Amino acid sequence: MPSLSSVHRAVQSTLASKRIGKVVFVRYVVQGKGAADVALAKLAVAVTEVGNWIGSPLDKVYGLRGDGGHVSLTLQFRDGATALVNFAHGPARGDGVDLLVLGNHGAIYHDAGTASLWDEEASVAEKANPALVAAIERALRSGKPETVGKEGRP
Repeated sequence: MPSLSSVHRAVQSTLASKRIGKVVFVRYVVQGKGAADVALAKLAVAVTEVGNWIGSPLDKVYGLRGDGGHVSLTLQFRDGATALVNFAHGPARGDGVDLLVLGNHGAIYHDAGTASLWDEEASVAEKANPALVAAIERALRSGKPETVGKEGRP
């Protein structure tokens, strides 16, 4: 079974090569059938990893819940980089991860639809940061951008 860790390592090694320059935007979509707590855990892991790729503390998070368990987060980092992190509730296509990382000199793509049809949904091996999960929950409850404290450190 593929894991989000293997996708994250592949992106990190590409970023370390400096081929795409400094990361300025990330779109990260995780697909799955998990319950609300599983969705929040996957989102928190994705947000943490995006922060690692960008290399700047997370400043603000804005969240919206959609119909059918969909969740969208907009992230703003202190250096001006931004990200859109989504959980799409439903059957996963391929490994269930759709990713776009834009740098100032190039891009990285991972399309869930290009994975083999027999691939299983990517699993989460990393533990979600409870403080980050709490910040995401605050943003989803308030419907407003929420300032993230020290839990926003990548």
